[in-house]
Amino acid sequence: MTEPAPAGRFVFAVALKPRSVSSDWERVQNDLRRTIRSARAASRDHGSVVVVACHDEPDLGDVADAHVHVRAVPFAKPANVWEGGRDKARKRRFAAAWLRDEMRDPQVYVMFLDADDLVHRDLVRYVVEGGNGSYLVDRGYFVDVAAGLVHRRRTDFHEACGSSFVCRFERDELPSSWDDLSAPFSRFGASPEQRGHQDYDEVAAELGRPPISIPFPAVAYLVNHPESLRAAKGREMRTLVDPFELVSPRAARRILARDFAASDLAATLAGGGGATKAFLGASKVRLGNHRGALVARLRARAGR
Repeated sequence: MTEPAPAGRFVFAVALKPRSVSSDWERVQNDLRRTIRSARAASRDHGSVVVVACHDEPDLGDVADAHVHVRAVPFAKPANVWEGGRDKARKRRFAAAWLRDEMRDPQVYVMFLDADDLVHRDLVRYVVEGGNGSYLVDRGYFVDVAAGLVHRRRTDFHEACGSSFVCRFERDELPSSWDDLSAPFSRFGASPEQRGHQDYDEVAAELGRPPISIPFPAVAYLVNHPESLRAAKGREMRTLVDPFELVSPRAARRILARDFAASDLAATLAGGGGATKAFLGASKVRLGNHRGALVARLRARAGR
């Protein structure tokens, strides 16, 4: 049966890493299903699609539908995790080349979405109705999977998270193949060979479509879990930058479930005691005679 051509003005381009460089393939697939679920929830009124470029076809389970397109890439798998950035850029170009051949509309918004991150339910609506040339997600949430905590980032979110940019492309600005580096789309690559996500705002400005910032926390960035690229490279776990930006557990569960369609992830978050401990450990201040009162206030806040 032939799949319908992609309709709509918004596409999520997802590059899925191979099974050969995954330590837990079942977890990778579960994360992908959650990511697709959030993307589809954000697409409820605008008919957008998800394109997954991969070496190994994942089990989509309950998120498989006509708006989710899984495409196998023709090039070799990365030899190791250090080639992850290059592999991701190639897969995005492959997805864009397929889209160029199949799309119905003369132009399309594309969001580069990592296979474990989540998008806010209002993101697609804001972009499509706004009509700007590109958008930057410079505020969002860090979801510390290991600690079960959520941390709010109010500025410069895009410097840490790769799922932080949306750009409008004409059909002929998309690459003709995965190895086409001449297309405007292909200028949005991965470091060190190309400019990475930290510089996408500059690339967009050079193309004549400087981004505007989305005025709400539009992405939840999952960190400190075994399948993250950072963990695979053996780097240290991320730590909280500002303990005062810690989201209370009750609010965090509500945000993940309501705004990011991630009820399963929300259920794994730590309770108020874990949030208080994290706050005190990260703040590293001497509380003196005020310690008891502050701890009580933090516990009350965590329970809200």
